[in-house]
Amino acid sequence: MRLGTFLLPSAAATPEEFRGGYAGANPNFYQRALFENAAVLRQLDDLGFDFAAFSEHHFHLEGLEMSNNPILLGSWAAGITRKLRVGQMATVLPARNPVLVAEDLAMLDHFSGGRMFAGFARGYQSRHVTTIGQKNNAVATYATDPEYATHDAVNRELFEEAYRIVRGLWENREFSFQGKHWQVPPPGISWDHPGTRAMAPGTLGPDGELAKIGIAPNTLQDPSTIELMVPFTLSPNTIRWAAREGGWPIIFSPIEETVKACLDAYHEEAKRRDPSIGWGQNVGHFREIVVADTDEEAFAIGSDALGFIWPEWHDHFGFNEALRYPGEEGPIANNYRTMVDRGYSITGSVDTVARKLEQAIEMFGIELLVLWMGIGPAPIDKLLRSNELLVERVLPKIGVKLDRFEPTLRPEFDTPVWNAPTH
Repeated sequence: MRLGTFLLPSAAATPEEFRGGYAGANPNFYQRALFENAAVLRQLDDLGFDFAAFSEHHFHLEGLEMSNNPILLGSWAAGITRKLRVGQMATVLPARNPVLVAEDLAMLDHFSGGRMFAGFARGYQSRHVTTIGQKNNAVATYATDPEYATHDAVNRELFEEAYRIVRGLWENREFSFQGKHWQVPPPGISWDHPGTRAMAPGTLGPDGELAKIGIAPNTLQDPSTIELMVPFTLSPNTIRWAAREGGWPIIFSPIEETVKACLDAYHEEAKRRDPSIGWGQNVGHFREIVVADTDEEAFAIGSDALGFIWPEWHDHFGFNEALRYPGEEGPIANNYRTMVDRGYSITGSVDTVARKLEQAIEMFGIELLVLWMGIGPAPIDKLLRSNELLVERVLPKIGVKLDRFEPTLRPEFDTPVWNAPTH
């Protein structure tokens, strides 16, 4: 099984400091958050985790999701780790310039020595998506949006075009794209440059206008093998899209009936692309895990971690819908006990977590588990010990060994640059 982690990071502040207001505007809290996240990243590298991923959210004066640029955070993380892969969960494509995204990810791939993976999402926070993506007429979608159907259609349209541009630029030396929202390059750019005619002639039309563009550098990895993550979803349309693209949807719910419906949808679509794929394969699962000496201590740690972040912030966007049982009506209690009792937070002693995790693995055939770590409001020393207990005591108890994804470099360049002779 592969283990990854999702890091925001949040401001490193106490619950009282968060509730005091504007924790995100305090530079000391952010400095402490970077220090604590760096400690976790180095630990995960040593423990054998496969990857760390960062999200994209903006304007978080509240301090709970201070993760403006997951690609930039990935570059920072790559510099302080050796083997840990770095990626995004996710870059919000409808609000981004896809040409710049393709360039930035290619640079991250080089900075990390081929440890980059890509994660793309459609965006659910209107404050961010509509402000950053205003030139694209971008809109956010979330579970309780009263105009969900209309916004979802626009959002998917923007996402799909942006994704095609990113992939097209990675997979082609020269590339053009004509869509409803993006034209790459736009018509009428005169570029009759003698240097381009001599050294990149495939980008020019016969009249000297720019016909195509290409990014430089392109990815170090073979783009056909770069892993695609599609977090965090319960949408059948998104799951089927991920299956068609060979991506890994990261399933948000712990509820058995909901997860199995997601796995069925993925498997049905994925078999059209690869008949050999088995049920439950190529799907990630999203959880919190907190391990301590006793169930009571673990619950107390988790209450200060995700048990603070989720109820204070995420439930507003309908996250508790991922915890709803089939046919259940009415509001769901917005507290950490609900998250634990319904299986999202796997929390407890070594024996308790081993039992719960083994049940989940057997039920869903889990190949990839992505852990949401509530770094910031929770004591960092207790979270570090939780990770250590998970890998060194829980996983051996249930016979799980950690695995890593091995990147593939571009086949036309078979000598990695770090082994090549100097110029």
